[in-house]
Amino acid sequence: MQFATFKDLRLKTAAVLGRAGGRDSVVITRRGKPVAVLVPATEESVEEVLRAAAAARLRSTVTKAREDAARAGTDRMMPRQIDSVIRRARSARRG
Repeated sequence: MQFATFKDLRLKTAAVLGRAGGRDSVVITRRGKPVAVLVPATEESVEEVLRAAAAARLRSTVTKAREDAARAGTDRMMPRQIDSVIRRARSARRG
């Protein structure tokens, strides 16, 4: 895995894409924080690469939701309690 700054991507696009076109992934950073990942893909593999990225995002989202629920203490709610919260929120939204 390699790293490139957002500025590198903007000013040296061909070089950064060339690195991603090989076998290495390139993490794009902005102000030292990762913002994107360029991964090698071919016409034959692009759908598989996109599915893998979507699956990774879903796993990350579910993990974060579980952690948030545990922190808020809502991870132990029973289905009836969840339904009650949903009904109250919908009712409040309708006015």
